[in-house]
Amino acid sequence: MKRKLLISIKIVALSLIVSAQNEIDALRYSQSNIFGTAKFSSMSGAYGALGGDFSSLSYNPAGIGFYEFNEISFSPVFYYNNVTSYRSTRLENDKIGGNIGSFGIIFSMPQTNDSKFKRINIGLGTNMINTYDHNIRIEGENNTSSMTDKILELANGNTIDNLNPLNTSLAFWTDLIDLQNNTIDSSLNPQWYLYDNGNYISHIKNNSNKLQTKNIRSSGSQHEFIVSLGGSLNEKIYLGATIGFPTLNYYELSVYTEDVLEDTINNLEGFSLEEELSTNGDGINIKGGAIIRISENFKIGASLHSPTYFNIEESYTSAINTYFSSNNYTEISPSNYFEYELITPWKGVFSASAIFNKYILLSADLEIVDYSFTKLNSASYDFRYENEAIQNSYQKTNNFRIGSEINFDEIKIRAGYSKYGSPYTNNDFYQEGYSFGIGLNRNNYFLDIAYTLSQNNEEHKLYSEEYINPTLIINTNHNILLTLGIRY
Repeated sequence: MKRKLLISIKIVALSLIVSAQNEIDALRYSQSNIFGTAKFSSMSGAYGALGGDFSSLSYNPAGIGFYEFNEISFSPVFYYNNVTSYRSTRLENDKIGGNIGSFGIIFSMPQTNDSKFKRINIGLGTNMINTYDHNIRIEGENNTSSMTDKILELANGNTIDNLNPLNTSLAFWTDLIDLQNNTIDSSLNPQWYLYDNGNYISHIKNNSNKLQTKNIRSSGSQHEFIVSLGGSLNEKIYLGATIGFPTLNYYELSVYTEDVLEDTINNLEGFSLEEELSTNGDGINIKGGAIIRISENFKIGASLHSPTYFNIEESYTSAINTYFSSNNYTEISPSNYFEYELITPWKGVFSASAIFNKYILLSADLEIVDYSFTKLNSASYDFRYENEAIQNSYQKTNNFRIGSEINFDEIKIRAGYSKYGSPYTNNDFYQEGYSFGIGLNRNNYFLDIAYTLSQNNEEHKLYSEEYINPTLIINTNHNILLTLGIRY
């Protein structure tokens, strides 16, 4: 182990600005999925030209104009998540949990008979926008590269006192990497000399056979508290606006390990990198929308969502452990706290719905989002390169949702399908989902239940695409939602 006391090193981590925030974080907090009430979810969220459901206020606020009574509703959601990774080994991990999908209150205020507005309605409550609960495990053998290749790339050209305290410095002080010229000089006391010119070597050969494993545990969610106002203009045009106050919390603990299956320099048997990330944020956005009744059985709708302006606080720590045949070493980084701003994309939604034979309802939404618009900002750090990566990595995408309902008087049978385009410019990401549900609707109350199945694929980078191909991840979500509502 290196003799720390023989070298004068001053590492002041709090004076360094380390950008752990990147295009991956920007996309994670900019995306939304279908949650909320069971009725909304059972039709895959295709509610842009419909109304009378609380979750629609986060998509097309004009839906608030259809309410004719005061209403309160509560919707818990229970989920089962399965993640499958494909490297040289196929692995599965599961997670079970629950959350509040939606809670809302509607106040309906009828207007005078001579008013063009038949009623003015106000809505207050919360909808769940996304969930981050996943367990991921990746494993495979590799004899062409090591994470230390990336660490060397980051370390070379920096003297010891300029190494990054969150990664390369940890690697140096645990003997994962070493100075290229590290010699003993008998004229010195103590007899040790480091030729510190910023050139490093790795104690792991990149062509040695290694078992590489990564475990990721993430949790958290994004909810949006909304205040909505809208009404009905002669029962022909419905207008509405929503101010949203989203909050997010995200926690991730990842452990990457390399177990070397062949001889290495200095008998290094393996190492691990542990990373812990905790994120909290709050923001604001505005949504406006309209629904027009073309005929008794046909409606069209449109809504526009402003970007969400997030203020985010993030805390990050890391540790490297090395395992030699004769000893083990551990170095833990200081905690890196950082504040930054995230601006998510604009969003436009165009919708239509139709009733056939008085009993069959069909509705469809087309959603347009340009993820390359996303931006990161900070007063203390220039996100120029991260924002360039966002523009180069992401693109405009179209999302499509369709829903149906068969009306058996008090009993409603519902189903839906959704297809989300890829936000990435260079891979075949996809997400699609299926939904089913049933509802009981009476004068004073309603009860709905829904099941949704969604699946998406993505690629996970173990350390760098320059050295290793991304790992294919298949993420499958099963959700059961219940909604109990009371009218008064």
